[in-house]
Amino acid sequence: MCSVTAKRDLSPQQNRPHYCAICKRILEILINANGTYVSGEHMSSELGISRAAVWKHIKILEGEGYEIESTSGIGYRMVVIPDVLDSKTILYGLKTLRFGHQLEIYGTIDSTNSRAKRLALDEASEGTVVIADTQSAGRGRLDRIWVSPAKKGLWLSVILRPSIKPERAPELTVLAAIATVRALENFAGLNASIKWPNDVVINGKKLCGILAESQAEPDVIRSIVMGIGINVNMQRDDFPDELKDLATSLFIEKDKVFSRRELLLILLENFEAIYDEYLKNNDLSPFLEFYKSRSVTLGRNVKVIARTSSFEGFALDIDKDGALLVRECDGSIRKILSADVSVRGESGYV
Repeated sequence: MCSVTAKRDLSPQQNRPHYCAICKRILEILINANGTYVSGEHMSSELGISRAAVWKHIKILEGEGYEIESTSGIGYRMVVIPDVLDSKTILYGLKTLRFGHQLEIYGTIDSTNSRAKRLALDEASEGTVVIADTQSAGRGRLDRIWVSPAKKGLWLSVILRPSIKPERAPELTVLAAIATVRALENFAGLNASIKWPNDVVINGKKLCGILAESQAEPDVIRSIVMGIGINVNMQRDDFPDELKDLATSLFIEKDKVFSRRELLLILLENFEAIYDEYLKNNDLSPFLEFYKSRSVTLGRNVKVIARTSSFEGFALDIDKDGALLVRECDGSIRKILSADVSVRGESGYV
Protein backbone atom coordinates (compact mmCIF):
# COMPACT_ATOMS: atom_id res chain seq x y z
CA MET A 1 0.00 0.00 0.00
CA CYS A 2 1.38 3.38 -1.00
CA SER A 3 1.16 6.66 0.82
CA VAL A 4 1.25 10.33 -0.15
CA THR A 5 4.70 11.73 0.54
CA ALA A 6 6.33 15.14 0.31
CA LYS A 7 8.90 15.40 -2.45
CA ARG A 8 11.81 17.77 -1.98
CA ASP A 9 14.68 18.87 -4.19
CA LEU A 10 17.80 20.89 -3.39
CA SER A 11 16.23 24.21 -4.41
CA PRO A 12 14.62 26.57 -1.86
CA GLN A 13 11.14 25.64 -3.09
CA GLN A 14 9.04 22.80 -1.79
CA ASN A 15 7.25 20.62 -4.31
CA ARG A 16 3.64 19.64 -3.75
CA PRO A 17 2.76 16.10 -2.56
CA HIS A 18 2.88 13.38 -5.22
CA TYR A 19 1.43 9.91 -5.53
CA CYS A 20 3.26 6.62 -5.82
CA ALA A 21 3.68 5.05 -9.27
CA ILE A 22 0.72 2.69 -8.83
CA CYS A 23 -1.68 5.51 -7.86
CA LYS A 24 -0.50 7.50 -10.87
CA ARG A 25 -1.13 4.57 -13.19
CA ILE A 26 -4.61 4.03 -11.72
CA LEU A 27 -5.37 7.73 -12.29
CA GLU A 28 -4.15 7.45 -15.86
CA ILE A 29 -6.27 4.35 -16.54
CA LEU A 30 -9.44 5.86 -15.06
CA ILE A 31 -9.01 9.25 -16.73
CA ASN A 32 -8.33 7.67 -20.12
CA ALA A 33 -11.52 5.63 -19.73
CA ASN A 34 -13.50 8.89 -20.14
CA GLY A 35 -16.08 8.12 -17.47
CA THR A 36 -16.63 4.47 -18.41
CA TYR A 37 -16.03 1.56 -16.06
CA VAL A 38 -12.69 -0.28 -15.84
CA SER A 39 -12.78 -3.69 -14.22
CA GLY A 40 -10.66 -4.44 -11.18
CA GLU A 41 -9.42 -7.53 -13.01
CA HIS A 42 -8.14 -5.42 -15.91
CA MET A 43 -6.31 -3.02 -13.58
CA SER A 44 -4.91 -5.90 -11.57
CA SER A 45 -3.49 -7.46 -14.73
CA GLU A 46 -2.26 -4.13 -16.11
CA LEU A 47 -0.47 -3.17 -12.87
CA GLY A 48 0.72 -6.60 -11.79
CA ILE A 49 -0.91 -6.38 -8.37
CA SER A 50 -3.86 -8.11 -6.69
CA ARG A 51 -7.41 -6.81 -6.95
CA ALA A 52 -7.31 -6.16 -3.20
CA ALA A 53 -4.26 -3.93 -3.74
CA VAL A 54 -6.10 -2.07 -6.50
CA TRP A 55 -8.92 -1.39 -4.04
CA LYS A 56 -6.49 -0.07 -1.40
CA HIS A 57 -4.93 2.37 -3.91
CA ILE A 58 -8.39 3.50 -5.00
CA LYS A 59 -9.14 4.34 -1.36
CA ILE A 60 -6.00 6.45 -1.14
CA LEU A 61 -7.08 8.44 -4.20
CA GLU A 62 -10.55 8.89 -2.75
CA GLY A 63 -8.93 10.27 0.38
CA GLU A 64 -7.32 12.94 -1.79
CA GLY A 65 -10.67 14.06 -3.19
CA TYR A 66 -11.05 11.92 -6.31
CA GLU A 67 -14.63 10.64 -6.55
CA ILE A 68 -14.41 7.09 -7.92
CA GLU A 69 -17.55 5.03 -8.33
CA SER A 70 -17.28 1.31 -7.59
CA THR A 71 -19.89 -1.19 -8.84
CA SER A 72 -19.65 -4.86 -7.94
CA GLY A 73 -19.03 -7.06 -10.96
CA ILE A 74 -18.37 -4.06 -13.24
CA GLY A 75 -15.42 -2.12 -11.85
CA TYR A 76 -14.44 1.48 -11.21
CA ARG A 77 -15.00 4.77 -12.99
CA MET A 78 -13.86 8.33 -12.37
CA VAL A 79 -16.77 10.60 -11.44
CA VAL A 80 -15.11 13.78 -10.14
CA ILE A 81 -11.54 15.04 -10.44
CA PRO A 82 -10.80 17.35 -7.45
CA ASP A 83 -9.40 20.82 -7.84
CA VAL A 84 -5.79 19.81 -7.34
CA LEU A 85 -2.99 21.10 -9.52
CA ASP A 86 -1.69 17.65 -10.41
CA SER A 87 0.48 17.03 -13.49
CA LYS A 88 -1.40 13.87 -14.48
CA THR A 89 -4.82 15.52 -14.61
CA ILE A 90 -3.48 18.74 -16.15
CA LEU A 91 -1.58 16.97 -18.92
CA TYR A 92 -4.61 14.80 -19.66
CA GLY A 93 -6.81 17.86 -20.24
CA LEU A 94 -4.35 19.93 -22.30
CA LYS A 95 -5.37 20.82 -25.86
CA THR A 96 -2.23 22.82 -26.57
CA LEU A 97 0.76 21.85 -28.68
CA ARG A 98 3.45 23.30 -26.38
CA PHE A 99 2.10 25.39 -23.53
CA GLY A 100 1.98 23.35 -20.33
CA HIS A 101 3.48 20.13 -21.69
CA GLN A 102 6.53 20.82 -19.53
CA LEU A 103 5.34 21.51 -15.98
CA GLU A 104 6.72 22.29 -12.56
CA ILE A 105 4.06 22.26 -9.86
CA TYR A 106 4.73 23.43 -6.31
CA GLY A 107 2.75 23.51 -3.09
CA THR A 108 4.75 26.54 -1.94
CA ILE A 109 7.29 28.60 -3.83
CA ASP A 110 8.80 32.05 -3.40
CA SER A 111 7.66 33.25 -6.84
CA THR A 112 6.70 31.33 -9.98
CA ASN A 113 8.33 34.07 -12.06
CA SER A 114 11.62 33.74 -10.20
CA ARG A 115 11.67 29.98 -10.75
CA ALA A 116 10.69 30.31 -14.41
CA LYS A 117 13.48 32.84 -15.00
CA ARG A 118 16.01 30.35 -13.65
CA LEU A 119 14.57 27.62 -15.86
CA ALA A 120 14.74 29.92 -18.87
CA LEU A 121 18.43 30.54 -18.22
CA ASP A 122 18.86 26.75 -18.13
CA GLU A 123 17.34 26.54 -21.64
CA ALA A 124 13.91 25.26 -20.64
CA SER A 125 11.69 24.91 -23.70
CA GLU A 126 9.14 27.48 -24.77
CA GLY A 127 5.77 26.83 -23.19
CA THR A 128 7.22 25.50 -19.94
CA VAL A 129 4.85 26.41 -17.10
CA VAL A 130 5.56 26.87 -13.39
CA ILE A 131 2.50 26.68 -11.11
CA ALA A 132 2.12 26.99 -7.34
CA ASP A 133 -0.68 26.59 -4.81
CA THR A 134 0.77 29.59 -2.99
CA GLN A 135 3.69 32.03 -3.26
CA SER A 136 5.61 33.30 -0.27
CA ALA A 137 7.07 36.25 -2.23
CA GLY A 138 4.70 36.81 -5.14
CA ARG A 139 5.45 39.98 -7.10
CA GLY A 140 3.47 42.41 -9.24
CA ARG A 141 4.59 45.33 -11.35
CA LEU A 142 7.09 47.75 -9.77
CA ASP A 143 7.98 45.04 -7.22
CA ARG A 144 4.63 45.34 -5.46
CA ILE A 145 3.63 42.38 -3.27
CA TRP A 146 1.13 39.99 -4.86
CA VAL A 147 -1.15 38.30 -2.33
CA SER A 148 -1.49 34.61 -3.26
CA PRO A 149 -3.08 32.50 -0.50
CA ALA A 150 -2.94 28.71 -0.69
CA LYS A 151 -5.29 27.00 -3.15
CA LYS A 152 -7.36 30.15 -3.63
CA GLY A 153 -5.96 31.36 -6.93
CA LEU A 154 -4.16 30.45 -10.12
CA TRP A 155 -0.53 31.55 -9.85
CA LEU A 156 1.57 30.60 -12.88
CA SER A 157 4.40 31.65 -15.16
CA VAL A 158 4.94 30.71 -18.82
CA ILE A 159 8.30 30.77 -20.60
CA LEU A 160 8.16 32.39 -24.06
CA ARG A 161 10.92 32.63 -26.67
CA PRO A 162 9.51 34.93 -29.38
CA SER A 163 11.58 35.86 -32.43
CA ILE A 164 10.96 39.59 -32.09
CA LYS A 165 13.09 42.64 -31.29
CA PRO A 166 13.47 43.46 -27.57
CA GLU A 167 11.64 46.77 -27.96
CA ARG A 168 8.52 44.83 -28.93
CA ALA A 169 8.42 42.80 -25.72
CA PRO A 170 5.56 44.91 -24.23
CA GLU A 171 3.31 43.61 -27.01
CA LEU A 172 3.35 40.20 -25.33
CA THR A 173 1.63 41.59 -22.22
CA VAL A 174 -1.22 42.82 -24.43
CA LEU A 175 -1.61 39.28 -25.76
CA ALA A 176 -1.57 37.83 -22.24
CA ALA A 177 -4.29 40.24 -21.12
CA ILE A 178 -6.48 39.38 -24.12
CA ALA A 179 -5.97 35.64 -23.57
CA THR A 180 -6.95 36.00 -19.91
CA VAL A 181 -10.09 38.00 -20.69
CA ARG A 182 -11.19 35.47 -23.31
CA ALA A 183 -10.49 32.57 -20.96
CA LEU A 184 -12.59 34.19 -18.23
CA GLU A 185 -15.44 34.67 -20.69
CA ASN A 186 -15.32 31.04 -21.80
CA PHE A 187 -14.84 29.67 -18.30
CA ALA A 188 -16.93 31.86 -16.00
CA GLY A 189 -19.14 33.92 -18.30
CA LEU A 190 -17.54 37.13 -17.04
CA ASN A 191 -17.33 40.25 -19.19
CA ALA A 192 -13.93 41.40 -17.95
CA SER A 193 -12.15 44.62 -18.85
CA ILE A 194 -8.51 45.68 -19.18
CA LYS A 195 -6.82 48.52 -17.33
CA TRP A 196 -3.82 49.59 -19.41
CA PRO A 197 -1.47 47.94 -19.88
CA ASN A 198 -2.50 44.49 -18.66
CA ASP A 199 -4.53 44.38 -15.45
CA VAL A 200 -7.82 42.51 -15.77
CA VAL A 201 -10.67 44.14 -13.84
CA ILE A 202 -14.30 43.38 -13.00
CA ASN A 203 -16.68 46.09 -11.77
CA GLY A 204 -13.77 48.44 -11.21
CA LYS A 205 -11.79 45.95 -9.09
CA LYS A 206 -8.64 44.03 -9.94
CA LEU A 207 -9.14 40.34 -10.69
CA CYS A 208 -5.87 39.47 -12.39
CA GLY A 209 -2.35 40.84 -12.63
CA ILE A 210 0.24 40.12 -15.30
CA LEU A 211 4.00 40.56 -14.94
CA ALA A 212 6.37 40.10 -17.89
CA GLU A 213 10.12 39.83 -17.28
CA SER A 214 12.56 39.66 -20.19
CA GLN A 215 16.04 38.25 -20.58
CA ALA A 216 17.46 39.96 -23.65
CA GLU A 217 20.56 41.20 -25.45
CA PRO A 218 20.58 44.43 -27.49
CA ASP A 219 19.17 42.77 -30.62
CA VAL A 220 17.54 39.54 -29.46
CA ILE A 221 15.15 38.29 -26.80
CA ARG A 222 16.42 35.19 -25.04
CA SER A 223 13.21 34.64 -23.12
CA ILE A 224 10.17 36.32 -21.67
CA VAL A 225 8.60 34.97 -18.50
CA MET A 226 4.91 35.83 -18.41
CA GLY A 227 3.53 35.69 -14.88
CA ILE A 228 -0.26 35.57 -14.50
CA GLY A 229 -2.07 35.70 -11.18
CA ILE A 230 -5.85 35.23 -11.08
CA ASN A 231 -7.91 35.53 -7.90
CA VAL A 232 -10.14 32.47 -8.25
CA ASN A 233 -11.76 31.38 -4.97
CA MET A 234 -10.57 34.14 -2.67
CA GLN A 235 -13.13 35.60 -0.28
CA ARG A 236 -13.11 39.21 0.85
CA ASP A 237 -11.34 38.38 4.12
CA ASP A 238 -8.48 36.77 2.16
CA PHE A 239 -7.39 40.24 1.03
CA PRO A 240 -5.48 42.66 3.29
CA ASP A 241 -7.60 45.57 4.53
CA GLU A 242 -5.96 47.98 2.09
CA LEU A 243 -7.01 45.80 -0.88
CA LYS A 244 -10.53 44.78 0.12
CA ASP A 245 -12.10 47.64 -1.85
CA LEU A 246 -9.68 47.36 -4.76
CA ALA A 247 -9.52 43.62 -5.54
CA THR A 248 -12.03 40.90 -6.33
CA SER A 249 -12.20 37.22 -7.30
CA LEU A 250 -14.30 34.86 -9.38
CA PHE A 251 -15.90 33.59 -6.17
CA ILE A 252 -16.86 37.09 -5.04
CA GLU A 253 -18.28 37.99 -8.45
CA LYS A 254 -20.25 34.77 -9.10
CA ASP A 255 -20.80 33.38 -5.57
CA LYS A 256 -19.54 29.92 -6.50
CA VAL A 257 -16.34 27.90 -6.25
CA PHE A 258 -14.40 27.43 -9.50
CA SER A 259 -11.91 24.78 -10.61
CA ARG A 260 -8.42 26.22 -10.92
CA ARG A 261 -7.42 23.26 -13.09
CA GLU A 262 -10.17 23.91 -15.64
CA LEU A 263 -9.33 27.62 -15.74
CA LEU A 264 -5.65 26.79 -16.29
CA LEU A 265 -6.47 24.53 -19.25
CA ILE A 266 -8.66 27.16 -20.92
CA LEU A 267 -6.14 29.95 -20.27
CA LEU A 268 -3.21 28.02 -21.77
CA GLU A 269 -5.29 27.08 -24.82
CA ASN A 270 -6.30 30.69 -25.45
CA PHE A 271 -2.82 32.07 -24.80
CA GLU A 272 -1.07 29.63 -27.14
CA ALA A 273 -3.57 30.25 -29.97
CA ILE A 274 -3.20 34.04 -29.73
CA TYR A 275 0.58 33.87 -29.34
CA ASP A 276 1.03 31.60 -32.36
CA GLU A 277 -1.18 33.80 -34.53
CA TYR A 278 0.82 36.85 -33.45
CA LEU A 279 4.14 35.21 -34.33
CA LYS A 280 2.82 33.91 -37.66
CA ASN A 281 1.77 37.39 -38.80
CA ASN A 282 4.43 39.27 -36.83
CA ASP A 283 1.78 41.87 -36.07
CA LEU A 284 -0.12 43.02 -32.97
CA SER A 285 -2.70 45.12 -34.84
CA PRO A 286 -5.27 42.29 -35.46
CA PHE A 287 -5.69 42.01 -31.68
CA LEU A 288 -5.96 45.70 -30.86
CA GLU A 289 -9.63 46.15 -31.76
CA PHE A 290 -10.62 43.60 -29.10
CA TYR A 291 -8.15 45.08 -26.62
CA LYS A 292 -9.54 48.59 -27.12
CA SER A 293 -13.11 47.38 -26.83
CA ARG A 294 -12.34 46.07 -23.35
CA SER A 295 -10.29 49.05 -22.17
CA VAL A 296 -11.41 50.94 -19.06
CA THR A 297 -8.69 53.51 -19.74
CA LEU A 298 -9.43 54.84 -23.24
CA GLY A 299 -11.64 57.89 -23.61
CA ARG A 300 -11.08 58.92 -19.99
CA ASN A 301 -9.20 61.63 -18.16
CA VAL A 302 -6.20 59.93 -16.59
CA LYS A 303 -3.25 60.53 -14.33
CA VAL A 304 0.04 59.06 -15.52
CA ILE A 305 2.73 58.32 -12.93
CA ALA A 306 6.12 57.46 -14.44
CA ARG A 307 9.32 56.73 -12.53
CA THR A 308 10.53 60.36 -12.53
CA SER A 309 7.43 62.44 -13.26
CA SER A 310 3.65 62.54 -13.40
CA PHE A 311 1.01 64.40 -15.42
CA GLU A 312 -2.67 64.40 -16.28
CA GLY A 313 -4.28 64.11 -19.68
CA PHE A 314 -6.83 62.32 -21.85
CA ALA A 315 -6.31 58.69 -22.94
CA LEU A 316 -6.77 58.87 -26.71
CA ASP A 317 -5.75 55.55 -28.19
CA ILE A 318 -3.57 52.46 -28.10
CA ASP A 319 -0.69 52.56 -30.59
CA LYS A 320 0.18 49.67 -32.91
CA ASP A 321 2.80 48.47 -30.43
CA GLY A 322 0.45 48.56 -27.41
CA ALA A 323 1.62 51.96 -26.12
CA LEU A 324 -0.93 54.35 -24.62
CA LEU A 325 -1.36 57.70 -26.40
CA VAL A 326 -2.25 60.50 -23.98
CA ARG A 327 -3.18 64.07 -24.94
CA GLU A 328 -1.77 66.53 -22.44
CA CYS A 329 -3.48 69.76 -21.38
CA ASP A 330 -1.48 71.78 -23.95
CA GLY A 331 -2.73 69.54 -26.77
CA SER A 332 0.51 67.62 -27.27
CA ILE A 333 0.38 63.82 -27.60
CA ARG A 334 2.65 61.70 -25.42
CA LYS A 335 3.35 58.03 -26.06
CA ILE A 336 3.45 56.00 -22.83
CA LEU A 337 5.25 52.65 -22.85
CA SER A 338 5.48 52.02 -19.12
CA ALA A 339 3.76 53.83 -16.25
CA ASP A 340 0.97 53.65 -13.70
CA VAL A 341 -2.21 55.07 -15.21
CA SER A 342 -5.39 55.74 -13.22
CA VAL A 343 -8.73 57.15 -14.33
CA ARG A 344 -9.47 60.48 -12.70
CA GLY A 345 -12.63 60.81 -10.64
CA GLU A 346 -13.15 57.04 -10.37
CA SER A 347 -13.15 55.10 -7.13
CA GLY A 348 -11.88 51.51 -6.87
CA TYR A 349 -8.88 50.17 -8.73
CA VAL A 350 -9.23 51.82 -12.18
